[in-house]
Amino acid sequence: MSSQSFLMCLILLSVSCEALGFTAEGISTDIRFIKTCNLTSPISMTTMNEFLFHKKLANGESSAFKCFLHCLFAKYGWMDDEGGFLLHDIKVTLEEAEVEIDSLEFILYTCTAMNSVDKCQRAYTFTHCFWQKIAEMQPTEDQLFYNIDDVMRKKKKK
Repeated sequence: MSSQSFLMCLILLSVSCEALGFTAEGISTDIRFIKTCNLTSPISMTTMNEFLFHKKLANGESSAFKCFLHCLFAKYGWMDDEGGFLLHDIKVTLEEAEVEIDSLEFILYTCTAMNSVDKCQRAYTFTHCFWQKIAEMQPTEDQLFYNIDDVMRKKKKK
């Protein structure tokens, strides 16, 4: 991940990010990008926290929030200024983050194939789609716990 970005890990991954070894330089870059994007597309701290830490994307998000996302993706080299996705760069970043998703390419192509030409809407739609597909592919901690519990019960019955 270029400059070991904690922010990009938070934005896209609802999976573990510990293996990245974040650097002070990377976090400094994240802060600089947030400040820059917040100047052009201001969002509240509450909105940012809900988005980054709670993975909440409401359907009625403001255009400023959507453009904030586009700005971040452009800064990290995942989208160009016109809203085109740079799939190779996204994939490289996710591979560097050691994301283990069997169908990563399918998810990327599915989530970047959209009819919208609005760069801000495209960034928002991609993020929403990516989170949804990741959630479908990876069980939540609760689901994982219940799956393990079911396996243990079946073993006890044998």
